Amino acid sequence: MRLKIIAGNLLAVLLVGLVSYFFVHSQIQNELNVRVNERVRSDVTLFDRSFRLSALEFVAQVEGRADTQAPRGALSALDQDSRRQRAFAAVEAIAQWFRDPSRRGELPAFVALTDETGRVLARNQDINRMFGEQLARQIPALRAVLADGVPRHDGWLTQEDAKLMQVAVAPVNNESGGVIGALVVGYELSNGLATRESSVLGCDVAFLVDGRVNSSSVEGPAAAAIPEALFSESATAATQAALTGSPSDLRDASLAGHDYAVIVAPLPLTPSVPVGYAVMIDRSASLELLGAAYIILMMMVLGVVGVLVYGFIIGGSFLRPLEEIEESVLAVINGRTDLRIDIESAEFGGLAYRINQLINVFTGVSETDEEGHVAASQAPPAGAGWGGSEESPAAPAAAPAAAGGSGPIDDPNIAGPLAAESAEAYGTRIYAEYTAAKQAAGEDVSGIPQERFLKRLEANGKALAQKHGCAAVRFQVEARGAQVVLRPVLLR
Repeated sequence: MRLKIIAGNLLAVLLVGLVSYFFVHSQIQNELNVRVNERVRSDVTLFDRSFRLSALEFVAQVEGRADTQAPRGALSALDQDSRRQRAFAAVEAIAQWFRDPSRRGELPAFVALTDETGRVLARNQDINRMFGEQLARQIPALRAVLADGVPRHDGWLTQEDAKLMQVAVAPVNNESGGVIGALVVGYELSNGLATRESSVLGCDVAFLVDGRVNSSSVEGPAAAAIPEALFSESATAATQAALTGSPSDLRDASLAGHDYAVIVAPLPLTPSVPVGYAVMIDRSASLELLGAAYIILMMMVLGVVGVLVYGFIIGGSFLRPLEEIEESVLAVINGRTDLRIDIESAEFGGLAYRINQLINVFTGVSETDEEGHVAASQAPPAGAGWGGSEESPAAPAAAPAAAGGSGPIDDPNIAGPLAAESAEAYGTRIYAEYTAAKQAAGEDVSGIPQERFLKRLEANGKALAQKHGCAAVRFQVEARGAQVVLRPVLLR
């Protein structure tokens, strides 16, 4: 029974806990996935706008530097050596100007001053490097600027080291407004730039060009997995289409065991080079909030432990009295008709009392109840199979008091001699009289031990004394035909 109680409660706790966990887990997972999808789409728009604004600001800064005296004076120098020296000094100064934290905050990767044909007069870091090189062939935006004098932003994949740069080109005008050259400033689309953009957006960014990943904000094994995710046989067509057209549909990619939500889009304001960028959000990291659902499992485990402890405690409190009742009834069946069930249980005390009454009926024992009334039981039927006429001392039973001698005796003449008798003498005498009366009635008294008889008699006497408000209660034996009863006498 204990196991049935525990098993039922365990089943209820497990069922509620598991259903709650899977329901909450699925709801949180679906909601987080929707939020990740919405966020990656939003971040694509944010990056596009951010890059455009940054590019326009970059162009404005380069235009402002091109409109200063240093580059104009370098291009206006009379001899070639003077032009080179002054051009190199100008581009070095411009590079340092961009390094100021209030501007770009870092040195440009490339600063060059060209003449009106697009040939390099000088570049930063090395006065001889790229001197005389036709830069207009590599940067179409430079040709356009020299032709119409309008500053532009573009992408540039360098020929000598295949570096991907964003460049801003602005014309250098003479005093009359004619174009006499151009200022070209370039910043590499590096891991550092991708990381800075990532910190602003709160997601990972990668720059793509020429069928490869040029740079990204992703580090470690995940970075090495990006090319496979974006340029695999199954994904390369969609990626290439996105580089030259509109943003791709949202896709999922696995990078070093983490699931990423990815959208690829063309980099704005880089018309000469098919440059793209990928916005990636670690879906696995975003789903870490699912850990909150594990609290339900933890609570379920605590519930299981509570059910086990509570089940054993409560089950024991129910089963122990039942086991005692079962053992006592079995003992009576086996011949101990003097045995009575005595348990302290609010739930089974009444049941034990009724079983005792039933035993008394079958054994023909008359007992007094706490009211002091006497219930006379009939002799057991022949062949009842309850161990013959074995008896146990009196136990409470209810019967109305009457003047004919069936209720408690409240007579000082009778009570006086009983009160004067010592407890030892009284016990020996009452037991002897009771067993003698039983034997005279033809009953077997071998099953009525004196010690147990006197204990039950004392307990009944105390209960009756408290009930009737007297000092004590003693009994006298009365034989009524074939019946022997113990009648209480109140001692005042």
